[in-house]
Amino acid sequence: MRRANLLFAASLLAANVFGWAISSDASIGTDSVALSATGVSTSGCPPFKKGNFNIDAYQLYPENMDWDAKLCQVYIGILFNASFGVYDPYNDKLEVISFPGNTLVKEFHVGGVAWDKYSGLATVIIGQGNAFETVGANISGDNIIKKYDPRSKTFLWSLNITEVAKGEYGGFNDITHDAAGNTYFCGTYPSSILKVDRKGTAVVPWYLPETVDHTVRGYSGIASHGDTIITLDSRLGKLFRFDTTAAKGMPTPLPHVPDAAITGGDAIRLPLKFEGKVLLIAENRRGVSVLRSQDATWRSAEYLGLIPMDPNLPTGALTTSVTQIGEKIYAVTDWFGDQIVPGTVAGNKTSFPMIDITAKIDALLLG
Repeated sequence: MRRANLLFAASLLAANVFGWAISSDASIGTDSVALSATGVSTSGCPPFKKGNFNIDAYQLYPENMDWDAKLCQVYIGILFNASFGVYDPYNDKLEVISFPGNTLVKEFHVGGVAWDKYSGLATVIIGQGNAFETVGANISGDNIIKKYDPRSKTFLWSLNITEVAKGEYGGFNDITHDAAGNTYFCGTYPSSILKVDRKGTAVVPWYLPETVDHTVRGYSGIASHGDTIITLDSRLGKLFRFDTTAAKGMPTPLPHVPDAAITGGDAIRLPLKFEGKVLLIAENRRGVSVLRSQDATWRSAEYLGLIPMDPNLPTGALTTSVTQIGEKIYAVTDWFGDQIVPGTVAGNKTSFPMIDITAKIDALLLG
C-alpha cells in the first residue's frame, strides 16, 4: 500500500505538469439515481474539426476509448496506470479518475470502457494485467466492473467479477449494452460473456464454452445493435453473433465475404454514425478492418477492406481500438513494449496519436 501511495503522489505531480484534473473513486461516491433511457442521436454535438491530433498526457497509454454522444466527451481506459479518463476533445481537457487500491498498482489494468447509448451511463473494467501478459497462463487476482454516471460524476455500483469466475476464466476487456439496461462484457482466456442487469445486482455468466481452459485465447471484442451481440474470436479470426433476448448466450457464426483474414484482433465497434451497419475491428499490427451489414441484422457481412496503420507512427505502435468523436472516426494507438519508468507502472510517453480514418472508411463504403 505504501508503494501505491508513493506512485499516486507521482501521478499527482504529473497531473500538475500536464494539466490533468485528477479525482478519486473514493471521493466521487457511489450513490446516485440511474438515468432514464435517452435514445440514440449523433447530431447533438458540435462538429469536431480536427484531423489527426495527439492527446498529450503523461503515461496515458489508451487501450480503449468510447464516445459519449450526449455529453460530447470520450471515455478512456488508461491501461497501465489502471485509471479512467474523461476527455473533452473540443477543449483538449482530460480528467483522470483513480481507483484507490487499484490505480498505479502493477497488477491492475483498465482496458474495457464503454458508453451506453440507451442510459447515458458508462462502464469500466479494472482488470488483471497478468492474464494478457502471460497469455492466459496466470489469470489470478480480482477483476472489478463499475457503472459510472457522467452527469453526477458518481459510481452507481461496483461488482467483483472474480467472485463469479472463481479463477477459471479471465482477461475481461471489452463491453457493450442492450436496450433493457443490461451490461455485457467479454473475457479472452477463454472466450466468455458475462452479464449484469441494469441495477447492478450481480455478475452472471451468460456464455461459457463447453471446455473452460484459460490458456486458450478467445473473444477480444464485443459490440451490439438491437438484440444482436457481435463478438470477435481473435484466435480464430472469426466473428460470432448472439441473441440478447435468449436466457443464455449461444454463438452463431457470422460469415463475412470475402473471407479475408482478421489477425491480431482487439476491440470492435459499431459507431453510432453508421446506425449499426458498419463494424470496425482494431487489428493490433495491421490497422482497422471495415465490415458492413446493409440491413444491420449481422446475419452475414461484407468485408470492405483494411485501413492500414499510419506508417508514420513511432516504432512499436499498436491499433487497440476505434472511437467516434463528433461525426469522425479515429483509430486509437497504444504501446505495450515501452520500458517502465522506475518507480511507476508505465512507460515515459507523453503524446498519444489519434488517427482520423473517416475519409478512408467513407471511401470503402462508397466503393
